[in-house]
Amino acid sequence: MDIAATLRSYDGKRVAPFRAVAEAVRDAPETAVGQLVELAASDEMELQVGATWVLKHLAERGTAPRGSGSARLLDLLGRPIAPDAALHILQTLPHMRIEAGQRGALRQALMELIRSRRAFVRAWAYNGLGVLAARDPALRKEVERLFDRAATTETAAVKVRIRHARAAMAG
Repeated sequence: MDIAATLRSYDGKRVAPFRAVAEAVRDAPETAVGQLVELAASDEMELQVGATWVLKHLAERGTAPRGSGSARLLDLLGRPIAPDAALHILQTLPHMRIEAGQRGALRQALMELIRSRRAFVRAWAYNGLGVLAARDPALRKEVERLFDRAATTETAAVKVRIRHARAAMAG
C-alpha cells in the first residue's frame, strides 16, 4: 500500500482512508510508525491529519511512537500544523514516553495550545499538561493553578477534560 497516496485521498470528512492505512499496518505497526511520523511532519494537511490519526489509533492499541519518532512527533506541537493533527497528537500523549529533555519544549507548546480557538484542542492541551505534571511533580502546582483558572472560564467540554486530567494526575 502507498500510505501517502491513501492518506491524500482524505476528503476532509470521512476517515475511511485512515482506517485503510491502520488496517494495512496492523500486523507490523512498529515498522510503519517511522514513516507515519515523517508524513505527519509534511506541509500537506491531508498527510498531517491522516498520519496523526493512524498514529493515535496505533498508540491506543499499544504501539506508540518511541525514541526519535516520539521526539519528532512532539516537536510538531510547537509548529503550525492542522488543528486536527495537533488534536490527534495531544490525544496520543498519554500513551507516549516523554523524555525529560522534551518536557520544556512540550510544556511551552501546550501553554500555547491552551489558547487555541478550538475547544477540543484546548481541552486536550490541558490534558497534556496534566500528563506532564503526573510525570514531573515539579509542575503540579503550576498545572493545578492553570486548571483552577480554566475551571472558571472554560467551556463545559474543556472542564470535563480538566476533571479527567486532574484525576489522572492524582492517580
